[in-house]
Parts: sequence; C-alpha cells; structure tokens
Amino acid sequence: MTAQDKILYVANKLGLTSLQNMQASTGAVYDVDTDLNGQIFTSASRHQNPSVTNLTQNEFEVNEALLVENIAFYVKGTTEIGNFQKTYGSNAVIVYSLVIGNKRVMVDTPVFASGSPYTFATAGKQIVDMEGLPALTYFPRHQTFMEGAGILIPPQVQWYVEYRIFNVVTGAIITPSATTAIGCYLFGTRVLLNFNTSI
Repeated sequence: MTAQDKILYVANKLGLTSLQNMQASTGAVYDVDTDLNGQIFTSASRHQNPSVTNLTQNEFEVNEALLVENIAFYVKGTTEIGNFQKTYGSNAVIVYSLVIGNKRVMVDTPVFASGSPYTFATAGKQIVDMEGLPALTYFPRHQTFMEGAGILIPPQVQWYVEYRIFNVVTGAIITPSATTAIGCYLFGTRVLLNFNTSI
C-alpha cells in the first residue's frame, strides 16, 4: 500500500471524499518545546516564528493531512541549532510518544544521542579542514524511520509529541533548559488542496 493509498483509505473512512482531488508532496512540520513542559507542537500557535515553528496550530485544516514517515529531534539554542550528542552527551536518549487525538500511536519510542541501535540514530559526520581539524559538523540525524509503514495525521485532529530525556547509564532524567530546548520535525507525504481540480 502506497502513502497515497493509506491517506485515501483514512480519508474515505472519515467521509472526506474530496481528498482524491488533491495532490500530495513531501512535507515537514517542526516545532520547539520553548515551554520546557515535555510536549512539542502543543504551543505552536503561540510561537509564530519560522526559527521555532512552521505551524500556526497543531491541527491540520479540512482536506489537509500528513502521513508521517520520519520523526527527527534536534536541539534549538538561543542563536543556532545544536548537536544533541554534544549538548546532552552520548549517554542521552529521548523517549517519546506521538499522540493523535486522544490516542498514543507511538509509545515510549527511544531515539539515542549516538551508539546502538543505529536503526534510530547515527552519530553524525564531520568534515575536516586542511590541517585535519574539525571544520564543520553535520548534526546527527536523531530520528525514527517509518518508510513503508507511516502514521497518518488526519485533518482537524489535534496532535503532539510527548518526550523525556534520560541518561541511559544512570537512568537519571535530564532536564532541558531554555538554551537547549528540544525541537522535533515530522517528515512525510503531505496532502494539500489542488486548485486545478477543486475550483
């Protein structure tokens, strides 16, 4: 079943028959937990700042949906995007849940700062300068891949990501600060209104 088939199937169950007159493309939404309350996307409507979020609310409009195929985390500093492993240490792990409506569709899923299992994360890659010193670091892709599976966020249903950060060695909870707030991207297939066939 393709991403489009999955989206149409859910839309038909919800009675959204006009969804077939729309086009799908790759889409991404992102937000940062600036409230430091362990939830991302719930306060997107207050942010209204492209350096923090690209949403105006954590609910899609009528006939708009996102089939999530990749969930990624990063650190949002006061002036730049930071490296999760460098900021929280290689023993850090994010344990998160994706909540759509009142249902937890992903529960306590781990994403590691580095190390195994590499299914969830890679340790990143560095480019060195002429003298062999690190010149540029590509930030680690701390993410969960769901290609071929995907979870659909339907129209007009509120959704958010709940998370906690742990030290996997000691089990201690790591508390983010305003200068190391956690951000989250949801990547996937997004459906938008196709004006050519809808008007």
